[in-house]
Amino acid sequence: MSTHLDPRKEKELVQLLMGLTDLADLDAIAVVSKQGVKLAYFATEESDTDPDLMAAVSAALLATGEMAAIKLQLEELYEVVVRGKEGFVVLSQAGDFLLMGAAKDLTSMGLAVTQMRKYAKEVGTLLRK
Repeated sequence: MSTHLDPRKEKELVQLLMGLTDLADLDAIAVVSKQGVKLAYFATEESDTDPDLMAAVSAALLATGEMAAIKLQLEELYEVVVRGKEGFVVLSQAGDFLLMGAAKDLTSMGLAVTQMRKYAKEVGTLLRK
């Protein structure tokens, strides 16, 4: 699938991302290809997240997560969650693409994971059209 979007679809995608950042209290969110190429990105004004680094890291997280899921016989990989002292990252399958969100506020992690699951389905559906 191409990593280029028509302007109408890109606008819909960015609106979805903006809604998710508000709802789940995320600092930054991106839709990326499984190879780590950024399709869409949205961040709050307070975010210092590098969108290109975020996209590149998503490919590494996907590879590691898929390997772990296979080796541990967990079946299909749905998401990868990485939590550090200063924040977290969630990577969710979105059809042929990935939805990646990041935040510094650890108290919002549970809500973010739940909302990322929901929005990943919506993003996957939008990108299949």
